[in-house]
Amino acid sequence: MPSTKNLSAPRTGWAIPAFFLWMAAVTFGCLASIDGLDTGGLDLPYRDKVAHFGFYLVAMVLALLGLRSRKRLQSGFAKTAMGIFGVLLAYGGLIELLQDVMDNGRAAEWADMAANATGLLGGVASTKVLFHAFPWGNWEN
Repeated sequence: MPSTKNLSAPRTGWAIPAFFLWMAAVTFGCLASIDGLDTGGLDLPYRDKVAHFGFYLVAMVLALLGLRSRKRLQSGFAKTAMGIFGVLLAYGGLIELLQDVMDNGRAAEWADMAANATGLLGGVASTKVLFHAFPWGNWEN
């Protein structure tokens, strides 16, 4: 069985571009008009909240993976995660405000913000577990 102590960190240079592409898709998906949208009979309860949770969980994981690979990043995991949490939660709030003022068939909801925040926390927890499960992932707290 090979030793895990010699594993080098995987390349994560793709994570920052992936984060920006992901956020562009999230932005489009949240601001596009839903008038006349056919969901094909898909009727999952709370699907909008599940989508918000997933959008922001993936965003947090991508952001943390991308920033972890930055050599000049001196902040610990907790400080970095709190900063990203604040920025992404504010961005989600901006999206909700835009939904409320745009004529796209959508409205701002506090429940969406709660789903965003819960997804961000899930992303922090998932990434923390991932980083500490592998020798290459150690990131000071």
